[in-house]
Amino acid sequence: MKKILIIDDNHQNRLLIKMILQKKGYTVIEAESGEKGLALAFEQNPDLIILDMMMPEVDGWEVMERLKENSKTENIPIIIFSALDDLESIEADGFIPKPVDVNRLIQTVSEVIG
Repeated sequence: MKKILIIDDNHQNRLLIKMILQKKGYTVIEAESGEKGLALAFEQNPDLIILDMMMPEVDGWEVMERLKENSKTENIPIIIFSALDDLESIEADGFIPKPVDVNRLIQTVSEVIG
């Protein structure tokens, strides 16, 4: 079973994504901050990370940079989850706009990790 880490400071977003992905058979772990997300990524080695870019303190940009700098996490695919429209061009494995579209979420996750 594939393990997905959701890093988002918004509890409702995490809950919605978690429910959708668990119904599709994925194991889901979650973090409410960039710092906790990094710790879980290093500890749990997920198959995929869904990352919000706009978070207080350690934002998604810093999380992504630190993940790519570490040999243990550099190859974990990252899907950006954001309300910012211009993020599709950044170096990520996928992009899901906010608010979450269930079909696009499932399709994007499926394309990235199966």
